[in-house]
Amino acid sequence: MQLHRSAVPPSVSIADLMDGRHFAPFTGCETLEAWDVIVLGDGPAALRSASESAKQGASTLMLSTSALGSGANLSQDGLAAILQESNNRDHREDTIKHGSFLNDQDIVAARTSAAVRQIDLLERWGVNFRRDANGVPMVRKGPGHQKSRNADAGDATGREVQQILEEQCMRHGVVRRGDHLPISLIHTNQSISGITVIDMMNGRIAALQAKAVIIADGGFEGAFTHGVVGLGLDLALQAGIPLRDMEFISHTPLGIKDTNLTLPLGLLYDGATLHESNGTEIEVREGLDAMCQAVRQANEPVLDARNLGESSEWWKAVFRTVQQRTGINMEHQTVAIESRPYSTIGGITVDEHGRAILSTWSRWFTGLYAAGAASCSGLHGADVLVGNILLDELHGGAAAGLHAGEFVKKRQFKNVKAAHESEQQAIADFGASTSSDEGAVVRIGHVTSQVRDTVQSALGTPRTSAGLQAGIEALESASVLAESIFVDQKSLIANTNLLEIARIQASIRISTVAMHAALARTETRGSHHRADFPDADDEQIHHYTVNLSGEVKTLALRKSKTGNWLLPPQ
Repeated sequence: MQLHRSAVPPSVSIADLMDGRHFAPFTGCETLEAWDVIVLGDGPAALRSASESAKQGASTLMLSTSALGSGANLSQDGLAAILQESNNRDHREDTIKHGSFLNDQDIVAARTSAAVRQIDLLERWGVNFRRDANGVPMVRKGPGHQKSRNADAGDATGREVQQILEEQCMRHGVVRRGDHLPISLIHTNQSISGITVIDMMNGRIAALQAKAVIIADGGFEGAFTHGVVGLGLDLALQAGIPLRDMEFISHTPLGIKDTNLTLPLGLLYDGATLHESNGTEIEVREGLDAMCQAVRQANEPVLDARNLGESSEWWKAVFRTVQQRTGINMEHQTVAIESRPYSTIGGITVDEHGRAILSTWSRWFTGLYAAGAASCSGLHGADVLVGNILLDELHGGAAAGLHAGEFVKKRQFKNVKAAHESEQQAIADFGASTSSDEGAVVRIGHVTSQVRDTVQSALGTPRTSAGLQAGIEALESASVLAESIFVDQKSLIANTNLLEIARIQASIRISTVAMHAALARTETRGSHHRADFPDADDEQIHHYTVNLSGEVKTLALRKSKTGNWLLPPQ
C-alpha cells in the first residue's frame, strides 16, 4: 500500500494515518490510500486472484461486504478434472455440448486442460480429496459427463478450499478487510483508477486509488431468494460495461423445500436417489438441466440418502445441518426437494486474462478485471457442467491475478481529482439518504419481497415474452421505491441498512438486464427455456450483451486459437 500525502500537518505521522485515526479529518482532502490491485470478494475466485497478484509483487487489498470467510461458496460440488483420461478432449466436448455450443471454445480448451494442475495445487496446499484404492483422488461421473472426472472432499470441499486459499493470501502478504461496502468505481475514459467504499468498521467513506481492480464477489442468484448479490456486477454496469449471457441461470435439483439449504450433488454420485414421496422412482435423462426438469414435473419429489453405506461418513456435516434446521435425519428419512436457481452464468465479459471487455473483443476497460461468478468467461456457455464452477473460479481467478500483477508494474496511479470528487459525492449522497423526509416511509422488506417475487416469476422456467415485459415494468416501479427506502441507521459504523439497500438496488438493475437478455433470446437453449419459442435457433449462436439502459447487442463466439471450431455447433 502507498499513502499519497500532501498538505498533511507534520504532527500527523504516516503510522497514525495508516491506523485510521486521522482519516476522518482529511476525508475528501489531501490523503488517499493507494494499492496496486484491489480485489472485491472473499470466495475462491477472489482469494485466488489476490494471492496471484501479490505473488507478482503487487500490493494487494481484498474487500468484502461481510465478515471475512463468510462469502458465498459454490465449490461444494467439487472440481472436474481428467485424472483418468489421457487428454482433455472428452471433457471439453462434454462442456461444449452441455453449454449448447454457446461456449467460447478457446477458453474451454485452456481451462479443461489446466484442471489437473488445479487439483495438484489444491492438494499441495492442503485439500484432502477423497482417494481411491490406488491412492489417487477419487473421481465420479456427474450429470452431463460421459466419464468419471468429479473430485471432491465430501461436504468439506468448500471449507477446505476456502481455508487453503486464505492461507495462500496470508503467505503472499494480501491485506483483507471485511465490512467494506463498495459504492462506485473511479474511472475516466474507460480506464480504472480506484474505488469508493464505505468502511463500516471505522465509520468513514473513502476513495481508494488502485492501478487495477478485480471484481470477484459473485453473481446475482441471491435475487431469487435471500437478496444477497455480488455488488461488483452492479458497479460495472453503472460504469458503462455491458453484461453478457445474463439470460442463463443454472439450477440445482437439490434445494431443500421451504428452506434456503442446498444439498451437494455429490450425494447422488454416492448412491442417493430421487423419488416421489410414495416411493416411485423419478426417471431422469442425462444432464443437470434434465434432472431439474424432472424434479419440477414431479408431484412430491424427495431425495433418499439412506443407503450411502461407507460413503455417508463424508456427508456427516450436511446431515447434521439438515437435522438442526429441519429436524430430518437423512440417514433414516427422505427429504423433500425442489429445483431452484443455483448459479448465474452471465456477467462481465472477460478474455483469457480476465480483462473486462466492452462491446468488442478488442476493447478493454483498462485496469478492470473480473473472475468467478461475477465474470462471463465463456467456459459454461448456456449451462453449467458439474465441477466446472470451481474450475472456472480457480483458473479464472489465477489468470486475472497474474495479468493484473504484471500490468500494474508499468502503470502509475492516476486521477486523484476524480477520486476526491467521487468521495465527496458519496458523502453528499449519504447525507441526503439520512435526511428527514415528510413523505411516506418505504421499508426495505416491502421492496425486497416485491423484487424477489418479480424475479422468480419473470425469470423462472419457462419464460414468456409477456412475463418478461411485465417483469421489466414491475422492476421499474420497484426501482422508484428503492430510491426512497428509509435509512434507520444514521451512523456509518455497522450500517446494515446501507448494505441491504445497496443489494436490493443492485438486484433490480442486474435482474432488469437479465430480463432484457432473456427477451432478446427468442429460442430455447441450455438453461434458458421460452414457452413461446420452444426450439433452438441456429441463427442465435452468439452472445447477447445488455447495458444499463437496456440496449441489446451481439458478441461473436470465440473459436479455437487456430480459428477453427473444436466442436462445430450441431
